[in-house]
Amino acid sequence: MNDGGSRLRTVNSAPVNNDGRYVLYWMIAARRVRFNFGLQRAADWSGHLGLPLVILEALRSDYPWASDRLHRFVIDGMVDTMAALEGRNLTYHPYIEPSHGAGRGLLEAIAAEAAVVVTDDFPTFFLPNMVAAAASRIPVLLETVDGNGLLPMAAADRVFATAYSFRRFLQKNLLDHLSEIPLEDPLAAELPPPFTLPDATTRRLPAANEALLSADGNGLSALPI
Repeated sequence: MNDGGSRLRTVNSAPVNNDGRYVLYWMIAARRVRFNFGLQRAADWSGHLGLPLVILEALRSDYPWASDRLHRFVIDGMVDTMAALEGRNLTYHPYIEPSHGAGRGLLEAIAAEAAVVVTDDFPTFFLPNMVAAAASRIPVLLETVDGNGLLPMAAADRVFATAYSFRRFLQKNLLDHLSEIPLEDPLAAELPPPFTLPDATTRRLPAANEALLSADGNGLSALPI
C-alpha cells in the first residue's frame, strides 16, 4: 500500500481500529466511481486490511442554497453511482436527510465499527468545516484525499494574487504530477465480501427510497428545502 503522496492528508490523531469490521469511504465531493483518488485510497485500505468496503454518500437538507435543483443534481448522481456499483463487492449507502437534523450522528454511527475512514479533501463551501468537525468526533483514523485536479493543492507553496502568476507556477511544476493519474476503475482489484450494516443503523438512518431517487417521483416535495 503506497503512502498516498501529496494528495493525502491525515486530519485527526486517532489510530486505525484493529477491531474494525470494514473500511468506510465517506463520499462528499468526488461523487463519482471512476477516476476517484479517494475511492482508490479506500479500496487500497480494504485490500491491505482484508476488510469489506462501505461507501456512505449523504445529502443533508440544510446546506447553503439548498433547493430542488441542487438536490436533484446530487440525487441523480446517487442513481448513477448506484447503477455503477451494482454487483460490486461492497456496500453503498445513499442517505437523503428527510428533515433538518435527522441525519445527525450518521457518520459517527457508521464509523463506529470502521477500521479507517477516507473522505474527499475539498477546499470550499461548508465541506472543510464539516470534515474538521467529524475529525474530532469519530474514534478512528480519518484521511482526506485531494482529487480536485491535476495539480495537488499541497503542491502550491503560496497564494497566487493573479492568474498570470499561477500559470507561471503551473507551467514549471505541473509536469512533476502528470503521472499521478487515478485509476479509471479504482475497484478493479478483488475486494472482500460486502458487509451488511446493522439493522439498528439502517432503521434510524435508512438508505434513500425509490420515491426520492426517481426523477419522475414527487419525493422532493416532502423535503424541507
